Amino acid sequence: MKLREFFTLERVSRILGAEKYDRFPSERIPPAFRIDSREVAPGDGFIAMRGENDDGHSYIKEAVKAGAACVILEKGYFEEQREEMLRLDASFIPVPEPMEAAVKLARAWLDEVSPRVIGITGSVGKTTTREFIYRALKDKFRTHSAIRSYNTLIGISLTILSMPPDAEILVLEYGTNHPGEIREMVRNFPISHALVTEISDAHLEGLGSIEGVLAAKIEISESERLEYMSYNSDNDLLSAAITRMPEGEKLKKNGIRQVGVGYSNSGIRISDVRQVVNDRFEPRLFVTLSAGEKKIQCQAPLFGKQHSRNIGFAYAASSEMGLEDEAFAEAAKGFRLPAGRGVIKTCGNECVLIDETYNANPTSMSHAIKNLLEMEIPGDFKRIAVIGGMRELGIESSRFHEVVLSRAALLDDVYLIGSEWNEVRKKPDAVRGVWESAEEFGSSFDLGECGRSAILLKGSRFYGMERLILAWQNDGAEGDG
Repeated sequence: MKLREFFTLERVSRILGAEKYDRFPSERIPPAFRIDSREVAPGDGFIAMRGENDDGHSYIKEAVKAGAACVILEKGYFEEQREEMLRLDASFIPVPEPMEAAVKLARAWLDEVSPRVIGITGSVGKTTTREFIYRALKDKFRTHSAIRSYNTLIGISLTILSMPPDAEILVLEYGTNHPGEIREMVRNFPISHALVTEISDAHLEGLGSIEGVLAAKIEISESERLEYMSYNSDNDLLSAAITRMPEGEKLKKNGIRQVGVGYSNSGIRISDVRQVVNDRFEPRLFVTLSAGEKKIQCQAPLFGKQHSRNIGFAYAASSEMGLEDEAFAEAAKGFRLPAGRGVIKTCGNECVLIDETYNANPTSMSHAIKNLLEMEIPGDFKRIAVIGGMRELGIESSRFHEVVLSRAALLDDVYLIGSEWNEVRKKPDAVRGVWESAEEFGSSFDLGECGRSAILLKGSRFYGMERLILAWQNDGAEGDG
């Protein structure tokens, strides 16, 4: 059987052990499966899933109208709506639990294609590192990766289900906010190469402590197919866990290669990091990577010195896959930051927007403020931060917010969004006020009065800080740096 024929609808129903219902029998092969009807393209499969705030079953008609070839849905819903469903031009596969069906299908496809699988986890840098690895490898190897931060069980399932049949390398991202989540993901989708970018204070409500974060991230080492593991060797807690805990001993006994990435002496050493931003606010990051006697000098159009470590991780993974140093250095010149992770945008009134709106935790917030303070800005530009609250920090939330504000004290102006900031009693003189939401702040803030300013925007996803970027771009942004 050719791989291209693997996902005939008949085969899908057999894998799931479920009956297939057709109005017009068809053997169309779904090139991908979607859970959002707005993303469905002709021939796709649609998986109707129930979420906390929405129910995919309500959008089945829209998915079919968009061209869905088949719909995987709850058996109970199908029985209730059988006549209406069978009038639609699609095949239907009713199952007890659509999410479990998606995972089962994804594992079957992963086993069939059998690529080498790189899995990335960590408190910060997952998506950026994934993007760098993909860009480094894609020209030499048939490489597949998610188009966005699909780092949950269902997200990884959808990434795998959209993987082409000739993929040689699959790059996945593993996120978590509670114990056992990554363990479940690597059990269903075992990886051959693991990367742990950082361990820091994030998702503490679900993970309890920094030790809980560590334990949750290290679950990635439990993959039954693991051959290689790289990690942040500058993080003492992480380094000790890799080398001393029982799982670390297991890694050694099984002959799994361990490679540290960091500024200290390690497998891959980072040095000579230099950030340059020219008078057009176009950034360039220079970094030297050393592996034994070998040195490679890289430059990339990136803003933020912390990305030197992400480049180091990308180099570690790419070298392990067999990419030559010269090819990696050339690929690095084309690295781009994912949206909301340090992209510089310029505005018509000589404002510079630093888009860090994707998410925030104490570590990433500190990096962003440090980058703004160290940015070499020509002329008399002001340095302004618009920062949203950091969520899921548990009982230590007020302390973390206080630390962040102390680091922002040297800025010219600081605007705070979110109730979390009200917990900080003593605020620096630079603070101009606290607003409950991005919308409330946006309605009272006039960007036109902030000429010649570099403005950092960052906050937890909850606050939707990217809406400010969008509104300000519509008011006259000229482009990206």
